[in-house]
Order: sequence, then structure tokens, then C-alpha cells
Amino acid sequence: MSKPIALFNMRRPWMKEQVLVVAPPEFEVKFLETNDRATRESLLGEADFLMTTTCPAAWVPLLKRCKLVQHQGVGHEGVDLEALSEAGIPFALTPEGTVFGVAEHTVLFMLALSKQLVRVHEYVRSGKFDCFEWRPGSHFLNGRTVGIVGFGRIGRRVAHLVKAFGVNLLYSDVVRADEALERELNATFVPLETLLAEADIVSVHTPLTAETEGMFGAGQFARMKPGALFVITGRGKTYDMDALYESLKAGHLAGAGLDVFNPEPPPPDHPILQLPNVIATPHMATGTVEAHRQKARAQFENFQRVLREEEPFNVVNTPKAAAPAGT
Repeated sequence: MSKPIALFNMRRPWMKEQVLVVAPPEFEVKFLETNDRATRESLLGEADFLMTTTCPAAWVPLLKRCKLVQHQGVGHEGVDLEALSEAGIPFALTPEGTVFGVAEHTVLFMLALSKQLVRVHEYVRSGKFDCFEWRPGSHFLNGRTVGIVGFGRIGRRVAHLVKAFGVNLLYSDVVRADEALERELNATFVPLETLLAEADIVSVHTPLTAETEGMFGAGQFARMKPGALFVITGRGKTYDMDALYESLKAGHLAGAGLDVFNPEPPPPDHPILQLPNVIATPHMATGTVEAHRQKARAQFENFQRVLREEEPFNVVNTPKAAAPAGT
């Protein structure tokens, strides 16, 4: 009897290695790593399971055997959920691995901006060494007010990490956390306007929805505390990059840590990338070896659940017909 085929849409050799290291023996693993249309259509047609970050409507009719489409992470703007639902194919997310990587990257931004790490590093590399030169612009994380916008898995993990630094923690979300969690994290629920006015550091972790798209514009940056830091590791379309640049250039905000942009990649000549108080990374906050290995384990676990006729974890669509049985 042939093994079920798990097709992974990835090309990077080190990423494929993480998949193969944890792959259970009952699966045949293949990789979608070509732009050749005929090859792609053939592979999609034989896949029992597909792991991908994109799944346009044109792919869905090709998924004749597919029992589950699994996303690499959680942001699924490139997936046609309606087409998958119409075809009876469930679609699931992989939050595993994402939470720790993004939360650590967020705190990295907070610390690096507070201590002017990149600028000081370049200063020393240039041959200068005045140990008092940069102190006027350097600050503790301890004692500062951190405002977390979006208190889901990642926002809560960030709260857990910064608690160790002795910060004053505020959060804003459409759904308030339960009182026990608030006590555990020493987190105070406030309206967004209050958070913007009081936080020394604003960190954004909302998903991209109709309500959150463009939620940070010129008005929101103007209402932030003078000298505050803006950190975003969520979705680029939730903030206005031009408005953020103007606020930073004017000196209202003291700095920004950006892992996501709109568009992506950002124009290389965008002036925000030239500001000395901006630290930018290429949408890589979750991207560690450990994260990708955790993701692969979770994805295979979901595939196994489907083979056992159990409900897969983290399904986000409602298939309108039974998923294909395959062969």
C-alpha cells in the first residue's frame, strides 16, 4: 500500500532538512520547489496533504486527493479560504513555533532600541570609544510602561517575557483576558487611546482584519507619548509606514523596530530605512531553526489526526462538503 504524500511548498535546503528530520515514517515527503507549471500541477494532484503559505483559487481544483491544507504559520492572506471550503478541503494554521520566535524578536527590538544597540555598535566599529557618548539616549526597560496591542498567543508571550524586566504592562484587545491571567502577568486592560497616551513602548500583535488594517496612522502616532518607541512584528498592513516616518523624522517618536512592512519588501529607497533610530528586519521574527522544526512536527501531527479521522487542530474554514477521500 502506498504511503500518503505530504507535499511541502518550500525551496530552502535548510528548511527542507527540518521537515525530513521529524517526518514520521508513514509519510512520503515531497517538496514543491519549482515554478514549472506542469510539475507543480502534477505534484498538487498527487498530494494527500499540502503545507504552504499560499494557496490561490487556481490551485484548488488540482488538489484532487488533498485531505488538509496546512499553513506554515498563522497569517493566511495568500490562501483562498472560500475556494478550499467549496472544495470540501479543511485549512489549518500552525501557531506552534511562531509564538516564541516572534515574542523573543519583539523583546529584542525593545532592548536594542532602548540601548541604541545598532548605532552604538557602528560607533565602536568606526574606531570610537567614548563610554559616556551614548548614555544620554539609553534607557532601562525596567520601570517603563509597555503597551501591547493584540493580546493573543504572541501578545501574551511578550507580556510573560517583559514581566521579568519589571515593566508596567498595559494591553488592549477586542476581547479582554480573564482576571486570573491579568493577575499572573500583572497586565492592565485599557482602551487603545489610553494605551497610546501612556505607553513608553507600543508593541503591535494584531492579526490583519478589516478592523485592524491601517489601524496605526498619523492620528495614532500623534497620540502616542512623546519619545515613545513603536514595535511591530505582526502584519505590515496594520500601520502606515509613511505616517510613521513623519512622526520619527519630526522627533515625536524616539524609535521603531519593524519586522513587517507594507508593501513587502519595502521600497529600498523608502526614507524610513535611512533613519538612524529605526531597526528593520525582513519579516523573520519567527524564523529560527527550532521554530521550523516545531512547525513541521505540528504539521505532521495534524496529518496523522486526519488519517485517524480525527478533527485537525487549528482549522479556520468550514468545508461545505466532505474532503476528498484520496486513494
